Formats: sequence, structure tokens, C-alpha cells
Amino acid sequence: MEPIVPQPGNDRDPRHFVGRAITTDQARTRLAVGANLLLTDPRRMGKTFWMHTFAAREKGFQCYLIDYEGVGTVEDFLTRTAQALSENPSLPKQARRVLAMIFDNVESVGVPGLITVKTYHRQTSAHRLLTDTLKSLDQGENSIPIVMMDEVPMAIDNIAQREGAEEASELLQTLRALRQGTVNVRWIVSGSVGFHHVLRSAHTTSGGLNDLEPLPLGPLPELASRLLLGIGQMPTENVVSALVEVSGGVPFILHKVAGTLEQRQHRVTTSEDVQDCFENFIDDPDEFGWFEHFLTRMEPYYGKRSHLANDVLDAAVSTAHNWVPMNDLPQEPGADKVVEYLIKDHYLERCGRTVRWRYPALQYIWARRRGIWNRP
Repeated sequence: MEPIVPQPGNDRDPRHFVGRAITTDQARTRLAVGANLLLTDPRRMGKTFWMHTFAAREKGFQCYLIDYEGVGTVEDFLTRTAQALSENPSLPKQARRVLAMIFDNVESVGVPGLITVKTYHRQTSAHRLLTDTLKSLDQGENSIPIVMMDEVPMAIDNIAQREGAEEASELLQTLRALRQGTVNVRWIVSGSVGFHHVLRSAHTTSGGLNDLEPLPLGPLPELASRLLLGIGQMPTENVVSALVEVSGGVPFILHKVAGTLEQRQHRVTTSEDVQDCFENFIDDPDEFGWFEHFLTRMEPYYGKRSHLANDVLDAAVSTAHNWVPMNDLPQEPGADKVVEYLIKDHYLERCGRTVRWRYPALQYIWARRRGIWNRP
């Protein structure tokens, strides 16, 4: 029960990581037998932190964590990959030799300057160079190499917008071919944007991803007690239960509510204090700004159907978290496809011909901010 000071979205210290034992055991088992994994949870659920912790703690794997946020071209994707590999002091010598033949500034760890493609290879396809770069890891080692690719959907979407759907689709095919063509390497692919949105912009299907096994993370209620200790509060049963209930165990919300409790500078004694801070988080435009994407992502990802997506989510709100019949949702053309996407985006879950919000805490935040749920 080490205290954890609230750091919404910023904590990357594996010593502060809590829970996920079942998820980690499942990942370890599946990776060991040759499976490749896809992290599909929504934003702020702790995917990146889990990957950082897995890379730091697992001794049977050699992990290479690569963040593709901000990548806008296939060449950017290539150089970001090479940069991350070259900066890893555990990169095998034979892999570093391959990188040194393709890129400048990779001969040894700590060489100043950004990775750049050598002049000799400027006319070679970036897809081919990416293949050669990552295949260099496919050598016999004592530990299994794992390439952990974060924010891949965002990069694919950027490439589709900047270089065209053909380049984005080819990159997806290249990555799949690498996963299929390497023997020793394992792969974990993650991102805060659902691939189902990205595949449309790349004019391709899910065939480039169907070799990846989903690895769900889900809520993290175990975090509540340690966050309370981190703000100097005694984690009594009623306060912990209240914190888990209002947050739904979503790590980011747990951090934000605990942080609000700390800012109020009074000792928490009742569950009402927790509820008040949760309401304050929702209403404070500066604090809630960290979570604004939850309400505003409809337009960029659903386009002309964004209003329909909003209407479906409104209609699915149930104060008792009951299942809502599909017939009670908007019946406009295209509604079924919107419902399917909302399920893939983890807003809703389905049971037969009924749906409901996947996370009651997110349902409450949505309804409160849209004015269809009164304060308790």
C-alpha cells in the first residue's frame, strides 16, 4: 500500500503501477506461445502505462516501446522506429549493425543527432526499409523481443490524410507482413483512436489486423486506496467505495477526483465529499478540459453522422444502468452502423437487441454535461 500522488495521465513510474495481474498473466502467456496483441481500450484507461510497466518488469522479454504520436508520413514512421530501437541500450549488436547500414547516427548509444536515412538508401521504399529495420530483431536471443507500438491508428490516419489512402493501406500491410514473417518477434499494437475509424480513411478492411488478439484492460478500482494515501487521506471503506463508484474505476478519473480532494485541503470523512469533488471535476472547465475529448470526438470520427451518434448515446442513457431496446434508439438510416461503431469505441455494449453504456461513470459524465441528468 505505497502512497501514489495523483498524476492524471502523467505517471510512468512502474513502481506506482497497480493491479492488472490477470491481464499481465494473460499477455505473458499468449506472447510466449507466439500470439500478437491489440490493446483496444478507450483513452485514459492506462494502456501506455501498462506497456511501460510490462517492459520494465518482464524479464523473459526484451521490449522496444515506440510511440508514434505525431507521425505524419511513412518516412516519419520509419525514422521514429529506428530512433526508438537505436536508443535502447539492449538492442543486439547484429540489429544495430543493420540499422547502421540504413541510417546515420546509430553506430552506438548516445550518438548526438536525430536518425536519418543514409543518402544511399534515399531511393529505397520506406516500407522496404521499415521491413529490414524491424526484421533485424528476428534473431535467436535469450529473451523474446517484443515491439510495442503505441498510437499506431493515429499515425495511420495522419498518413492517409497527408500522403493518401494507398500509402496508409500499404503501411498496414507491411506491418501485418512483418508480424507474419518474423519467427522470434512478438508484437503489441495500441492506440487511443479505434482502428475501425482509421480503416475507412485508409480505404481498407480489418484484414490487416485480424491476426492480432484483443487484450482488454478495463477499470482499475485497486488504485483508489493508494491514491487516497497519496493525498494524506485514510482509505476507509466508505470513502474507497465512493471513489470507485463515482469514477467507475477509470484510472484517469480516479486521479482527477483524488487530486480535487487534495486541492480542497480538508480531511475526507464521508462519501459525500467524494461525490462533491466528482461533480466539481465535471463542472470545472479547466479540470474537465483533460477529458474533453470524451464529448468532442464525435464530429472528427463520425463526420456527418456525429449528430446521430450523439442522439444514440443520449437515448441509451439509463439511470438504473438498464439495457435499452434497440427499438428505443433513433431509427434513422445508418443508425445500426453508428451503434456498431459506438460499441467498438467502448461507449456502449450490446446484449442481443439491447444496448447500454459500457461504463456507468462515463454515462453519468456524458449525461451531466449534455444536461439530461440532474445532480443527485
